[in-house]
Amino acid sequence: MKRLAVILFFCLAMVSIAYGQSLKDFSSSVKDKATTAAKDTAKAAADDSSITAEVKAKLLATPSLKDEKIEVSTTEGLVTLTGTVKTQQAKVVAAKIAKAVKGVKSVDNKIAVEKAAKKTKK
Repeated sequence: MKRLAVILFFCLAMVSIAYGQSLKDFSSSVKDKATTAAKDTAKAAADDSSITAEVKAKLLATPSLKDEKIEVSTTEGLVTLTGTVKTQQAKVVAAKIAKAVKGVKSVDNKIAVEKAAKKTKK
């Protein structure tokens, strides 16, 4: 009977140690995943900022667009263009420039084209 009690005690001790190690491994894994997710989020935000900056710089460097009122925002590689331009061609050019920037996944072109002033007849 003593031998059985010793064996049971030993088995319980081994199970406790194994469970403790499993719990430690699990918590370490969760911590690693949380750290990776936080780093990925920070990297995505930095990437979005650099994409926005590059799109803005290229729009300003384009002679036909430098005087247009175009706003740029980026979320997870999706560039959104808003504002107003004088022609449909300017709207198309702005979208092409944004799409050509490294890291851009897609472009949502919400730029409005100003309506031409009506000429009055005399």
